[in-house]
Formats: sequence, C-alpha cells, structure tokens
Amino acid sequence: MDAGSSLFPFPSIREGQREFMADVKHAVESGGILVAHAPTGIGKTVAALVPALQYAIENDKTVFFLTSKRSQHKIAIDTLRRIKAVNDLDIIAVDITSKQSMCPRAVSLYREYYSLFVEFCKNEQKNKRCWYYMNQDADALIRIKSEIMHVEELCEWCRSRQICPYKAALEVGKTADVIVCDYNHLFSGDIADKILDKIERGLEDIIVIVDEAHNLPDRIRNNLSSELRLKTLTETARGIRNIDRELHNNLSQFELILRKLVMSAVEDNKKEITVNRAFLIEELEKMLRRRIEVLSYNEFVDAIRSRADSINSSGSADRDILQRNLVSIADFLDAWRTGEKCLRILTINEEPTLAVKLLDPAVLSEPVFRRTHASILMSGTLCPTEMYADVLGATRISGREIVMREYRSPFPRENRLIIVTKGLTTRYTKRGEEMYRRIAQKIDAIACNIKGCMAVFFPSYALQKAILAHMPPHTRERVLVERRDMSKGERNMLYERLRAAQSGILFAVQGGSFSEGLDYESNILKAIIVVGLPLSPPTLEVKTLQGYYTGKYGVNKGRLYGYIYPAITKVLQAAGRGIRSEHDRCIIVLMDYRFAQFPYKKCLPPDFDMTFSDNVEELCRKFFNAR
Repeated sequence: MDAGSSLFPFPSIREGQREFMADVKHAVESGGILVAHAPTGIGKTVAALVPALQYAIENDKTVFFLTSKRSQHKIAIDTLRRIKAVNDLDIIAVDITSKQSMCPRAVSLYREYYSLFVEFCKNEQKNKRCWYYMNQDADALIRIKSEIMHVEELCEWCRSRQICPYKAALEVGKTADVIVCDYNHLFSGDIADKILDKIERGLEDIIVIVDEAHNLPDRIRNNLSSELRLKTLTETARGIRNIDRELHNNLSQFELILRKLVMSAVEDNKKEITVNRAFLIEELEKMLRRRIEVLSYNEFVDAIRSRADSINSSGSADRDILQRNLVSIADFLDAWRTGEKCLRILTINEEPTLAVKLLDPAVLSEPVFRRTHASILMSGTLCPTEMYADVLGATRISGREIVMREYRSPFPRENRLIIVTKGLTTRYTKRGEEMYRRIAQKIDAIACNIKGCMAVFFPSYALQKAILAHMPPHTRERVLVERRDMSKGERNMLYERLRAAQSGILFAVQGGSFSEGLDYESNILKAIIVVGLPLSPPTLEVKTLQGYYTGKYGVNKGRLYGYIYPAITKVLQAAGRGIRSEHDRCIIVLMDYRFAQFPYKKCLPPDFDMTFSDNVEELCRKFFNAR
C-alpha cells in the first residue's frame, strides 16, 4: 500500500477504490476540491477517511465528515473504530447531531423547532437552571476522547454522568481528528459560526467530506426556504385572542393582507402568483404603524417569538399547536426578509400558501468550499459531477484545483441487468387507463418470473394508486404499499414485512424514504422496476429555477440543471437499492422508453449498460437461470 493508504483497515483495496483514494489524497495535499461520483461498492467512506485522516493527523487539521442521515453517522463511526483498532492508532473522533436532539431535557416541541429550543437553552443557561450544562466532569471527557462512540452511546453516557452531551462533544471536538456531524454544522451560517468558535478552529483548518452530496443542494435550499399557510395564520390569530389582544389584532391584519393577495389571484384566474419581497414587508410595516404599540417588522417577529416562548402548554394540545404555529409564523417572516435570490410565491389551492424558496444553494456552499483547506464531495449518484460543482459554486472558486471524477462500479457487471422497456411511458400526454393497464400487465409479467422480493418505484403516489388498481388479484395480494402519511414507525414495519416475505412486492415512490438511503440487506430485492421519470410539473417554481440556471449557465444547462437532472438523480437512487455488495444480483427495469432517448440517456452514468426490449420477462428468466 502507498502512503495514502497506510491506515487502510481491510486486507485488500477494491477495484476503483485505490483510484478514489489517490484522488482524495491529491485533493487534501493540494488543498483542492474533489467532486466524485462513486457507485455503491467502491467503499466511499473508508476511501475518503483514510487519506484525509492521515493528512489531518500529520498537518494539524480536523476532518469534518458531513452526512444527511443518522444511519450514515453509524457507518462513519464504525469505519473510524476499525481504523483505530487495526492500526492501534490513538485518534480522537466525536459523533455530533443537532443540539436539540442531543439535549436530555428537550421536549418534542423543542426537537421540532430549533429557534424555540435555542431560546429555551439560552435562558436555562443564563438563569443557571440547567444542571447538565453547569456540571463539569473531566473523567467523562477523557472517556469520550479515548473511545469512539456512536452519538446515542455518547448521549447515554453523558446523561448518566449528568453533563450536557452537546457541550461535552464540542469540548472533545477541540482536539478531535474527525468530527462526524450533519450538513447543518457547516452549511448553516449561524450554526457553523458557533461550532467553529466552540472547537476553536477556522474553516482553513478543516478538511470537509460531504457524504451523499447529491442531497446538499436541496438541504441548503430547504434550510433557507419557508412557507406559511393562510389557515395557520387564521387559527393562530383566533387562538391568541384571549392571551394577547394586541398580537391577535396584528395577526388578523396580516391575515387580511394575505386574503387580499388570494382574492387578486382568484380574480385573475391564476393558481400561482409571485409576490415582491418589498410588498409584504412594506404592507406589514404600514399596518404595524397604525397599531396602538408601533412596531417595526423586526420587532413584530421578535414579539411573536417572545409570545411563543412564554406559552406554557401544561399538557394542553391546543396550546401546543398554538405555540408551534407562532414559531412557524416567526420563522417564515425571518426567512422572508432574506436578501438572497429567492422565489416568493403565493399558491392558490384548498389551503392558500405563501412561500419563499431559495434558488441558489451556492450562497452558503461556495464560501465554505472557498475557505476550507480541502473539500471532498461524494455520492453514488453524483452524476453528472459538473452539475453539482456548478450548482454548489465550486466551479466559481478561483485558485483551487477542482477535480471531477466518475468511477465505475467495482461489482461484477454480469450480476446486474438493466432493461429499458418499449412502448411504456408516464409522459403526461400518454397517460390514461390504457397505459396504466399495460404498465400493470408488464409489472405482473416480471413478478411472475422473479423468485424473491422486488420493488416498484413510481413518480408519484397518484400514479402508484392508478397502476395498482389494474394489478391482477394474484399479484396484488403480494403488494406492500407505501402511503404518503406513513409515520417512521409504520415505514419500519413495512420494511420488516418485506424482509420477512418470500415474494413481496414493494410499491413506493421515487424520492421517498424507501428509494433513497435505505439499505436492503442480504440481496432481498431481486428486481427493481422504476416506472417513469419523476419530472416535476411545470409549476412557477420549476420554471423560475430553470430560468435562473439558464441565466447563469445557458439554455441547455438551464433545462438540465433545473428540470431533468433532479429527476434522474431520483431514478438512480431508486435503481441503486438492489445491489449493495459484490455477491448481489438484481434486474433493474427502467419502465419508460424515454430512458433510451436523448437527452435522458445521456444523463445516465457511463456504467449503465442498457438493453432495450419489450420482452423483459424472458430476459428475467434467462438472467436468474444463468446462475
């Protein structure tokens, strides 16, 4: 093994993994940016951590391993444990989630609303009411430094010692070689500043590894976006009437402003209209100047937060809802006043909704990538790498080497068969009962030739329901259906039912929890069918985003970045659920002829070797008989 892999904790390095590790090593040594499409099986986590960790130890840097899901924290921590054990290496690594999720005293409301929790935490510290925060325990810190813990273990240990888990984790973070944490710890301005201050490091001291980086643009957009339903405003004004008359009057006037906007849109027969940032701010300030207590826009927001914080629910469901609604309104008004490039839109439906949506995630990501020592962005669906480099602002950073790589899957190609069906599509102009019937027939024919479980992923719940209605009874009784309103517990139960089934068929949606991030163990999925392209309807938001990227990158990239590639990413995530190890075998059926046509075919990864056929069931039979 070369110098970049001397800490590698496994007997051998996989095909493709060595190349990836060499690229990571080059990026951290040169202070560059690596954007890597690395398919499942390369072993991304260990391949990124080994050279980054080795460089960090030798050059007094800290590796920030950022993930979007708790399950990915576990993979990173388990990998670090193995590196430490195999090499008998004295490394310090700490696993951190959000402050409110680690707090022993946070009730469910505080876990849901960060702003409300921050106020609670600040007051408890200021008034010396939080024993966990005030308590000091040097022995606990010694253990956290010496033993790499999953965040659940860390929190449980700190609770037993009656110290604040979050405070302890950040204290250890000052000397940590690796910090495993959420995207928000670097890509949310207010949180990032506090984290870096607590661990006494600057961005220039950090090597950042962004895992599942295809999720980062939407995460940043969502963090800086917000929406407010007219119904929420109405209910809150009514609920606060007997508690705070002045706030009741102000919220009622705010409600009238929104109702006038709704009436204007209805009169013009429009389902969506844009709203100027200045319009809402000026209308609210005009209204606030007419009140008994004259307030500015900012003071109005502060008054709502203060009232939300002062409400004591005492177990009352109504008061809980009121408190949640007040926080939602304050968060929305906070988001509305941003000066970043946003779409501000009023949608007219059964529940009129006003929303502010960030268009460009680079406003947060570019400054981070510009200042960190080195950055590694990796995912099994980071394809095309150029789009993610553009959208996240990496290509606009001068003086940094940016390397974009698309690695091939190391798994045996004969273990995966990818078929595109003829004649079937979910193209809007082709939809109808006849097409739904034909799609259902083809799913049934495939199911009859698969021994084991399979998954069918649809562009939407509506299409899932429409096609399920045409499934023949003998196949329909095998179907396990994901519902839109499922709780996390219900989703886990559905997954366990699929695992226990001999020939279950999961019906789920592309872009949902069953098609992204979930590892289907032991090759339980023998076939995956991706029905159609999950292209977004031509809403005002989609058109605006496409127009925004067209203005920045030209017409061709505008359509690809704002419309096509987001759909392809969902397809690739769904298609990747079947093969998770070198021993797995799986049929992947792309059930829409558009996958074999320009521009969609060009958007798929280079290792997607597709067969275009109308006789999928026969190919399934031959594929599994060939074993």
